[in-house]
Amino acid sequence: MRLDPARVELAAPGDRYADYCLWDYEPLGPTVGRLRQSTLLWHSLASAGAHPRLFAICDALRAGLGPGHSVWGAKRRGDVTTWEFYFYDYARLDRAVSIARVLALLAPFANSDLTDPEARPYFMFSLDLDEALARGERGLDQINVYVGNPGSSVSSGLSYAMTREGLRFDNLYSFFDAATEREAIRAKTACSAHLDLPGLDLDAILWPELMGCRTVVVANKRLCEGVYFSRIGIDPLILALERLAYPPDLVAFLRDERRRLSHLLFDVGIDYAVVDGRPRVTKSAYYGLL
Repeated sequence: MRLDPARVELAAPGDRYADYCLWDYEPLGPTVGRLRQSTLLWHSLASAGAHPRLFAICDALRAGLGPGHSVWGAKRRGDVTTWEFYFYDYARLDRAVSIARVLALLAPFANSDLTDPEARPYFMFSLDLDEALARGERGLDQINVYVGNPGSSVSSGLSYAMTREGLRFDNLYSFFDAATEREAIRAKTACSAHLDLPGLDLDAILWPELMGCRTVVVANKRLCEGVYFSRIGIDPLILALERLAYPPDLVAFLRDERRRLSHLLFDVGIDYAVVDGRPRVTKSAYYGLL
């Protein structure tokens, strides 16, 4: 499916530039005539032949929260693409972007019997969008809630899945400076209940081509592990998506639009498990701002 030309969005004065943690950064170069990251979201939806209601949901989120207040992730497992949206408000209990507010925005598109744990100090939450939700075959039955993890020299956060049955602990995320904490990153990655240490090639997980990023996040998950490379340029993004065997039309779009995307920074996440003694990617994602 071709991308609607109206969805090719050009950068404008006053645009926000932020990574997937909604931490602001300065663009890498001139922005006049360049593309917004939202164009990659629209391309991803069009490439996957997404239901029109998924486009409408994204439009409703941006209209309701304002531009630059939602982070999207295009997640690929096998040949299937789904989309996760992330919402931040570091004011915690004084938050303006709450679960209740987002559920209200999504109510015309998807039912949910979940309630906002408004008295809990969450600073972020996320939810998954897919074809089943767009077609009305499921409601919003799970929200991922994130809280801080004080008491350590390593910045970290905890993720819980919130369903009608309650909260289930899912993930621990540990943040490291890619330039100054290389040994700590490698030590944290190797310290895993899912990995066999003898013969483990850490470069198969911590891809050298992506280690020029700003921040590396190592994630300990229930069924696998993950690593996230935050603030990479367009060339490492293209390399990563090629290596991860993303659809050729997506890679071609990135190559064709490389110059108009070169002012932006991107984020890539990889989940992996050890299969036959070697790390194997089980899911991956790339992220941008809506």
